[in-house]
Amino acid sequence: MNLGLRTILLLVAVVLFVLAVFSDTRWPDFIGLGLAAFAGAFLSDALGFADRTFSSTRDRNDTT
Repeated sequence: MNLGLRTILLLVAVVLFVLAVFSDTRWPDFIGLGLAAFAGAFLSDALGFADRTFSSTRDRNDTT
């Protein structure tokens, strides 16, 4: 399974929003961090960093 930078940031944003729902005292912090991760996901796409994938398998040969 390949996870791109945009996908990872969107997953982080969802987790932070869920934490904000169940938090009593620090919910504004979680909302702010979730919005930053959400904006970072779209910014990474606009800057061209969303193409970078992090996979669990090695796709290229090790030449060392």
